[in-house]
Amino acid sequence: MTTTRILPAAVLVAMATAGPAVGQLQMPPYSPPGRSAGLVPGVLPTGGDEAPPPRAAPADSLGRMTSPLPPGADGAADPVGTLTGQPMPNGLPPGAYGSPWFTDRAGCCGPFGLNGPVVYELYTRTGPDLPFGTGPFSSRLHLGWAVEGGGRTLFFNQAHDAAWAVDLGLSYTYNRGSNDDFLDLFNRQPPRQETNSSGQTVSVKQPDLFTTTRIRGLHRTSFNFAFGRDWFLWGSGMPGGEPGWNLRVGADVGGRWGTAHVDLVPLDAPGLYTRRQSVYEGIFLGFHSNIEVPMGGWIWFAGTRVTWGYDWTNIVPPVNGNLQDINLLLTTGVRF
Repeated sequence: MTTTRILPAAVLVAMATAGPAVGQLQMPPYSPPGRSAGLVPGVLPTGGDEAPPPRAAPADSLGRMTSPLPPGADGAADPVGTLTGQPMPNGLPPGAYGSPWFTDRAGCCGPFGLNGPVVYELYTRTGPDLPFGTGPFSSRLHLGWAVEGGGRTLFFNQAHDAAWAVDLGLSYTYNRGSNDDFLDLFNRQPPRQETNSSGQTVSVKQPDLFTTTRIRGLHRTSFNFAFGRDWFLWGSGMPGGEPGWNLRVGADVGGRWGTAHVDLVPLDAPGLYTRRQSVYEGIFLGFHSNIEVPMGGWIWFAGTRVTWGYDWTNIVPPVNGNLQDINLLLTTGVRF
């Protein structure tokens, strides 16, 4: 009876004491997850406990871009500056670099030059046209109306507060003529119908008639090109970079080339209408100011523009057809 009770107890005691002994002989001690306590670095410092010397900065641009050295380390270079010559933008997380094609700030992209971003804008303009001059032709034209439209390319400086601008556009201008003031002009006659020797009816061109004429209206349509400078007075003018409303002023000089036609009514034939057409060219000088409202990634602007122009045209012979005018235009458009 006593033997049967002592034997199980002895077995339990033997198992309890054998467990730690087996663990000490066959299993390594416990270590937390990670590098094992028994491992040593594959490369030891050359000077005992001293840190290894810093690596020299690579000599080529690709090596400097891929070097893990921090930007402030001795001999290290900014890879963005290596490509663009401009400092690395602020606001990026440690170890990150902005795009080398857009380095003036963190954000979206666009064409980028070494001196500043390149942006674009579309505009429309309309307003009265006031012709003037010393010739008999310009004195017989009244107040008219002009409509313009086109696009501009702005080449910003690095501060984004000024830009050179290239302007390409189209314009149409109409000026009403005088109803009671006449000129002696050459008027075209309609062709005369004649029968030739073969019995066929042909049209024969008639010479112009020199007759007293009333000018009913002048129409001008032209292609315009200009080069100028804009200044942004309240801060950056970049799309996505304007902190609030902005004020822009600017000036440009350019030329125009197009076609013009004048409507004529002869005095001795009130019901007869004639038309003379000619190619013309001109120059202009413009000044503008705009209030700008940022709309996120683009900018809406509106303002006024004053333009002086001079046109050369031989549209009303034998009278000098050269003409000067001043446009007072309202402008609106978008920049992106």
